[in-house]
Amino acid sequence: MTKVGILLGSLRKASFSRKLAENVAHLFPEGYETEFVEIGNLPLYNQDFDDHNQVPADYTTFRNTVKGLDAVLFVTPEYNRSIPAVLKNAIDVGSRPYGQSIWDGKPAAIISQSPGNLSGFGANHHLRQSLVVFCKKK
Repeated sequence: MTKVGILLGSLRKASFSRKLAENVAHLFPEGYETEFVEIGNLPLYNQDFDDHNQVPADYTTFRNTVKGLDAVLFVTPEYNRSIPAVLKNAIDVGSRPYGQSIWDGKPAAIISQSPGNLSGFGANHHLRQSLVVFCKKK
């Protein structure tokens, strides 16, 4: 079974991103399992947590959850031509401490959306810029 984690860039319960992700989750073929990964509870990333061995439990839970996934699907709205802070924070929490990124070598896909004319282009572009550093082969 291939496990795909879905990370939502919107925290709103009735968000377009959530509705889109819930519909897409059912489109995966047999042999794939999807799970929504909570990111709204993550404290803002602070390297002192890692440096002083005071890692919040929510960081540990999140990092272990993503480590157990085979791939990640990011579904995000566009906020001010970029991604929401909650999504960037999750990326940062997962990429640290340095050299221990949970994202390294993990396949990822992006769905961006916006009711505006550009349909999430800015969010998609910025998210790809943040993720490209993790595209190393293991």
